[in-house]
Amino acid sequence: MSDHNIERSLARAAKGNVTKFFSLKMISFKGGRAEFNVDIPDTCLNPLGTVQGGMVASILDEATSLTVNIYSEDKMLPNSTDIHITFHRALKKGTAKVQTKIIKYGKNIVSVEGKAFSDEGKLAATVLHTAILKSLV
Repeated sequence: MSDHNIERSLARAAKGNVTKFFSLKMISFKGGRAEFNVDIPDTCLNPLGTVQGGMVASILDEATSLTVNIYSEDKMLPNSTDIHITFHRALKKGTAKVQTKIIKYGKNIVSVEGKAFSDEGKLAATVLHTAILKSLV
C-alpha cells in the first residue's frame, strides 16, 4: 500500500457527500484493517436524541467501502450486494470511532466487517458488508 494510493483513495472519498457530511477521517490503515473517526452532527438525531439507525449504516457503509478502495490500491470500488447491520447500543451526537477489516477479498466479491464505537469506546453497531468489485482502471 503506497501513501500515494491511500491519498488518492481519500481524495476520491472526499468528493462524496457522505465522507464530508460525517467528516470521516482515516486514523490508520494496515493489512486490510482501518480505523476512522467520524463527527456526528445534530441532523442525524432521531426524536429520542440518539443517532438514527440509517445514519449509523451510512457511516459503516462509507468506512467499509473506503477500506476496500484503499486495500485495492485505488483500483476497485465496491458495489454493495448486502449490508447486514446489528445495533448493540445507541450512538450519540459527537465523535465516534469506526474500525474495519477485510474478511475476504476475492476476484469479484469482497466481504468487509465494520464496527462503530461510542465516544466512550463501547461497541454500538457491527456490519457485514458484501460487494461486487468494480474496476476503476
